[in-house]
Amino acid sequence: MDNLTPAERVAHLRLDERATRRRRNLFVACAVAGVLALVIAIGLVIQSHRDTTGQAVQKTPHGATSDHGVLVGKKDAPHTVVVYEDFQCPICNEFEQATSAKVQAGIKAGKINVEYRMVSFLDRASKNEYSSRAANAAAAVLDLAGPEAFLKFHTTLFEHQPAEGTAGPTNATLIDDAVKAGADRGKVAPLINGGAYDEWVAAATDAMSRNGVNGTPTAFIDGKAAGDNPAAMAAAVLKLVD
Repeated sequence: MDNLTPAERVAHLRLDERATRRRRNLFVACAVAGVLALVIAIGLVIQSHRDTTGQAVQKTPHGATSDHGVLVGKKDAPHTVVVYEDFQCPICNEFEQATSAKVQAGIKAGKINVEYRMVSFLDRASKNEYSSRAANAAAAVLDLAGPEAFLKFHTTLFEHQPAEGTAGPTNATLIDDAVKAGADRGKVAPLINGGAYDEWVAAATDAMSRNGVNGTPTAFIDGKAAGDNPAAMAAAVLKLVD
């Protein structure tokens, strides 16, 4: 550039400035495009973890029915019993004590199958939210060990039901009982401690209301109400297996 005239030097400087601006603009454009791509990717990941309502997708236990139930027994059994229960509900416990032994015998004999729909609306009756914690733990047992293990755990939970207004079994106790029912300790512990199925339990409780069920226990036999009170329901269920 030493041999250039002053006018030529100015022209070269202007070309250099334009080239520098183009490189700077290109760099900025690439940076913006990169950030935009990252934002889109994050959005897609978030959306993939949401349902069409914008709510986080619930973790559903393997083996659960489409109605948030647990089917125990042969699918082709001549009769199907659907029971809505809350692990904190004392009347549910009375229903279970009156029917459990014969119902389980009927399941083994192939006379009936039972779809247990565990709900949770009685946390207010517990000092440590036993209702929802127990239902979450039952879902974890179902997921890891299947319907038969769920039924064992279900029976244990009612046997150990706390009185209303008291604290229910701790998570440590729930984990011990889940292991006794057949679940792997290393796998079930984080599911129980982390409330892995809390959203599924909440959805099950919402579904109860949508299905026109207003309280627990409520039983149906082959799609029809088993009775208008717990005693009548228990009698109707027992009639199937006597």
